[in-house]
Amino acid sequence: MSDREVPHPGPVPLEQCELQVLAEELGDSRLALRFFSTYLAMLPGRLLRIADGLCRHDPDASMDAVLSLKISSAMVGAVETETQCRAIEMMIREDHFDSAVAALPELRKSSDRCFAAVPPLTGNTESFCRNPWNPQTG
Repeated sequence: MSDREVPHPGPVPLEQCELQVLAEELGDSRLALRFFSTYLAMLPGRLLRIADGLCRHDPDASMDAVLSLKISSAMVGAVETETQCRAIEMMIREDHFDSAVAALPELRKSSDRCFAAVPPLTGNTESFCRNPWNPQTG
């Protein structure tokens, strides 16, 4: 790679404009930010619930936990975490618990990348839609 080449970014762990969509649906950006803060606060517990259900090979508990995380991740734009949840969901449906357990480290990494991608909470969601890779939005 030459000094002039810009590395292409990897998958986006947090599609930040989803928070703007959520704020518009709720009619209040403060509610969207509160939902997002709650999502982040609950993330470690949700990961533990998924791991617990999978390690016990409990399809109901596993499915409940993974669907909860998948849906809330979609709502806040945690695309990478949502994608990991979709994959684990399919493994549960196909009764591949060992594969789902093996996928847990990647789910944890994607949630860690989501935390790392969080912009400063400024009190409005418009700032979330700035994207350094798209000059038209940021």
